[in-house]
This record gives sequence, structure tokens and C-alpha cells, in this order.
Amino acid sequence: MTDSKVQGNGRRVGYNIPIYISFFNSKYSVEAQLVDHCTDGISFISDQDFFLGSAIIFRVAPCTLKGSGYSDLEILPSIRIGEVKWCRKLPGETPTAYEVGLKYYPQVY
Repeated sequence: MTDSKVQGNGRRVGYNIPIYISFFNSKYSVEAQLVDHCTDGISFISDQDFFLGSAIIFRVAPCTLKGSGYSDLEILPSIRIGEVKWCRKLPGETPTAYEVGLKYYPQVY
């Protein structure tokens, strides 16, 4: 875990929607809350910390988006693979919570 924070490129759009974070070759997944996203990554809040450089899969959980800017949400992929770029413990949160930055891997197709 580290407090360094690398920001993604482009306009960031904030949402508070549920997502799932999964690890390769594991049935284990973590529920998290999307904080915001841009064209090359996301940030989310989780009750688990993540190692820098970890390759993880995220997917958007089924949810209702009442009153949201649907056109902004269209650029958020429903499933994507990325690398953990930063992870920091949120002060004063009980239970412990972490904000995590994920940068998408380039698409190969």
C-alpha cells in the first residue's frame, strides 16, 4: 500500500455505483464502490487494500442509475482488466476503507 496517487488522463466523472473486483485464477471477489472514472482508469473504495502492480478485473454490478448522466456512463466499460497504481487508507473510516486507483491495460483487439 502507498499514499502516492497517479491521476489518469482526461475528464474525470464521479459516480457512486457498486462494482466487483476480482483476482485472476481465483473465485474470490470484493464488492467496492466506484468513486470516479476517466478514459484510462477508475478509482474505487474498498474494505480491502491492494498491492501496487496487482492485475485485477473489475465489473460493474447491476444497478439502477436514476438521475445519472447516462451519456457519461457509456464510456465506463462493464468489464475491464487493469493494474493497481495507488492505494491509500482513508482516515477516520470504521471499518477500515481504502481508496484505490486502477489504470486499464490497453485493449489488444
